[in-house]
Amino acid sequence: MRTKYGKSLIKVAVVILALLLTVIFSACGETETPPIKDPGYNGELVVTELKIGEPPDVTEYYIGDIFDPTGMQIKAKWSDGVTLRVNLDDCTITPSEPLTADDNEITITYEGVSVKQAITVFDMTVKSISVDTGNAALTASVGTLLDFSNIKVTVCYEDGKERVVESGYTYLLDGVPVNDVSSLSFDKWGDYTLTVAYGGKTADININIFDGVIVEAENIISSPSESDRNYVEIIKRSPTGSPKAISKQNEPASGGAYMGSVFNGTVMRFHIYVEEDCHVNAILRAASALMLEDGGSYSPLVMGDMQFNRMFATSYGTAEQAENNTLTPLFVDDDVVLKGGTTDKPGGDPLLYVNWMDVNFGTLPFKAGDNVIELNVITDYFNVEKLNVACNIDRMEIKYTEENIEPTTIKSLSITTPPNKVNYVSGDSFDPTGMVIEATMYDDTVETVSISQCTISPSRALVPSDKEITITCMGVSVKLPITVTGNSVILEAENIIDSPSKTDKYFTEIVRNGYAGTVSYLNSKAPSAGTSNGQYLRGLFGAKGEKLGATVRFHMYSDKDTKATVKIYVSSCNAVTKGTDGKDNWAASEMGDVQFNQVFKVSFGTADHLEEVPIDDSIIVEGGKTEDGTYSEALWENWREITLGTFDFVAGDNIIELENINSTLKNLAGEIYGMNIDKLSIEFEINA
Repeated sequence: MRTKYGKSLIKVAVVILALLLTVIFSACGETETPPIKDPGYNGELVVTELKIGEPPDVTEYYIGDIFDPTGMQIKAKWSDGVTLRVNLDDCTITPSEPLTADDNEITITYEGVSVKQAITVFDMTVKSISVDTGNAALTASVGTLLDFSNIKVTVCYEDGKERVVESGYTYLLDGVPVNDVSSLSFDKWGDYTLTVAYGGKTADININIFDGVIVEAENIISSPSESDRNYVEIIKRSPTGSPKAISKQNEPASGGAYMGSVFNGTVMRFHIYVEEDCHVNAILRAASALMLEDGGSYSPLVMGDMQFNRMFATSYGTAEQAENNTLTPLFVDDDVVLKGGTTDKPGGDPLLYVNWMDVNFGTLPFKAGDNVIELNVITDYFNVEKLNVACNIDRMEIKYTEENIEPTTIKSLSITTPPNKVNYVSGDSFDPTGMVIEATMYDDTVETVSISQCTISPSRALVPSDKEITITCMGVSVKLPITVTGNSVILEAENIIDSPSKTDKYFTEIVRNGYAGTVSYLNSKAPSAGTSNGQYLRGLFGAKGEKLGATVRFHMYSDKDTKATVKIYVSSCNAVTKGTDGKDNWAASEMGDVQFNQVFKVSFGTADHLEEVPIDDSIIVEGGKTEDGTYSEALWENWREITLGTFDFVAGDNIIELENINSTLKNLAGEIYGMNIDKLSIEFEINA
């Protein structure tokens, strides 16, 4: 409250201060500026009138709401004539409790003087309320800060109408009122209840505080020391990218961040330190990262479900066992699924990335010291960006328990139904489709085991020496007899596909035509020449001036990384002598020899990267001639086999590209020619 003026010096100072305040508040538009009635005013300063300068933002309410003064400005006129803006925190607002149907005004009181603000309260009785806690953690270790300030409260009224309210509700923690729920912390483990009250109705949020530790997934340490405790170590990085910490305001997570970019091939370890031998419950908090439809800027419209044991091979043990590769595998049921989700937001919803769910690994025995839970990413899920993804990971909860139940382990495996395919050719990969594997556990229960939980050996491309497949789960194996024969795939050069689909595996792509015509295929007119499949590729003309030569790509599919020898069957187009009975410039009676690399530049690789393949100068495609000098169509199909090399095939689409670089060699017709191509033979190596 303002005080009386003192001596004359103080009077002068106050007058000056009053004038300054008048100017300042006038400039700011936050006060009226009446003239000071009496600069020498000596009476007691009191508020004579209270005014509403600006009304509140909200003046319409429902029963149960609490008045919100946001946006409201209150001004007090003092007995010396000066009007000043009042801090709302210094005022008394009534009613301060939830509004009723009888409330039609709010009274604001300051220094014993009041002003009223008219409001409207809709007469709708609250039937019930519900609370959506979003991504707020409902379980935590002792001392962890929990944030419930972003919960969503939905009110249901007696007439059936519903609305989301953003204020007006109160909180009780185990029956005791609490004002700030943005940083709740508990120093004892146990179960707690946070009650939300609105309009006379309540809803409970159950919180479990456990005796244990939390390892935040984003706590990745590159070079851990012996003193480091409770962290994540990346043992192997995926070629696609390494796991990393992600922190975004609209993607909430425990600790303010989570681990993303978990791609196939990653191996990570959660390190957990315990003081003595004990048993713990281990729970991983994770969310699906399988984006099926992108709303733009990598904000998903649709996220798919992800079966956990199709994403991870999980094991546990001591840090020493981890280094010695003797960890114990963990069994995770097929029905453990990270749920996806959809949104109707046109631009997508990043919250779909953090739809956190719990994966419980059960009760594990830990030894005193450093223990690890290892996640080996084996995912076969591909997202809309064609990335081989696993999931986002928030944290690992470790809860101490008095239980001493050992983890579920397998006594034996059996193949109750064999796979659909047991006969293979070299270069194939084992296909488990149709196979059913059952595990007899040590408690004599029987479980059906998902093939994603198993290790299959050999995992490489099969070779004729492979007589059986070994399927291993949690250290227990079963064998499946198979038969593998040699493998050679033929790619007919005339198999031109303009718009290939994902199911096309061996085909020819015309990248560029030469200067003199279109690359095409021709039905064989000389079957005695041995044309494969009765057709061959022709029209691969060379380069002339600024016009580049014809270029073709032969696409070859492999379902695994392997090696293959590629051979091409070609014939010379170097017509050097015209047949005696010929009627045009192409009526050859003799074909000249051609140096292969003088006509074609050869490259190998994938669509992303091709590298030139060196071809020896000594590789010659021989021509031929007729004995009587007459024209013979068979000369065009005098096929020669040329080995282009043995290549490292990758899983997927592999390419051999031929570019005609000939700009000087001409035939009888004066054309810069290429060669005719019959087929490619792809022979997968036995020891690939």
